[in-house]
Amino acid sequence: MGKSIEERIEALEKKVSDLTREKQKKRIKGLGIGDVFPLAGLTWKILDIAELGYMCQAVDLWKTDQFDRNCNNWEKSALRKELDGLADKIAEEVEADNIIPFERNLISMDGQTEYGTCTDRVSLLEFDEYRKYRSMLPNTDDYWWWLLTPWSTACNDDKTWVTVVSPRGCIYNYICDGNGGVRPFCILSSAIFEFEDK
Repeated sequence: MGKSIEERIEALEKKVSDLTREKQKKRIKGLGIGDVFPLAGLTWKILDIAELGYMCQAVDLWKTDQFDRNCNNWEKSALRKELDGLADKIAEEVEADNIIPFERNLISMDGQTEYGTCTDRVSLLEFDEYRKYRSMLPNTDDYWWWLLTPWSTACNDDKTWVTVVSPRGCIYNYICDGNGGVRPFCILSSAIFEFEDK
């Protein structure tokens, strides 16, 4: 008996998805530090190549949003949950195994460690990462954007202030329920950047 219409549609959708994924992989072969590439509707820049993979940040503004309504702890933030949804969108183009989970250090600007660490697939830059890669990150035209680093923590009676980057690249603090720009950061497997053997 032949396949049902639903089965044929599902097979066709899978074929289109596989072709899209292969096309995306070919677009990002052979790139290195400082190069940019399109992925999931954003332009990304390779900031570094580490043992885990290629460290990439969106050059574009993904969206403007609150960090959270009442908490400066990245692990509990609403924005973190939204970025996990972006990870799913990225996985549609490069496969989930090519998005490398990585640890985030939630130490505050004044050295408080009570928020600990967490693991993300797509995240924001930490303050120390921003400082390390600052020379590769262009100023923005007209928006401030979030880092995940809290200004302080609850032990100092501070659960609301988060580190932000000004349009000129300066560091400030901003209340977590204000609107800031979101420039996602992720680590992608080196396999999708390597040239294929001839």
